[in-house]
Amino acid sequence: MAVYRITRFAASDMDKAGEIAESMRDLLEGVGADFIDLVSYGNGKGVVIAKYPDQATMDAASDAAKEAFGKMIEAGAVDGDSVHPHTGMVFKSF
Repeated sequence: MAVYRITRFAASDMDKAGEIAESMRDLLEGVGADFIDLVSYGNGKGVVIAKYPDQATMDAASDAAKEAFGKMIEAGAVDGDSVHPHTGMVFKSF
């Protein structure tokens, strides 16, 4: 059953956060996710939605997710205190 990691964050520079994510494309594409979407919903707020085929794949990708956010935080693009990951399993699809 598919699982998701949904991470909310605040970014002072959403473009810079996107550039950093893009610079890590090879790493992020190799973690086994079905997809990883970075979404900006205005006012410096964003969310990363990552879908994985199973819990083990998501767990294995945790270090890459931490590294990506770490680089964004280090560059000053994302507020470290604002990063809030949540995980869950799909229980119904339409």
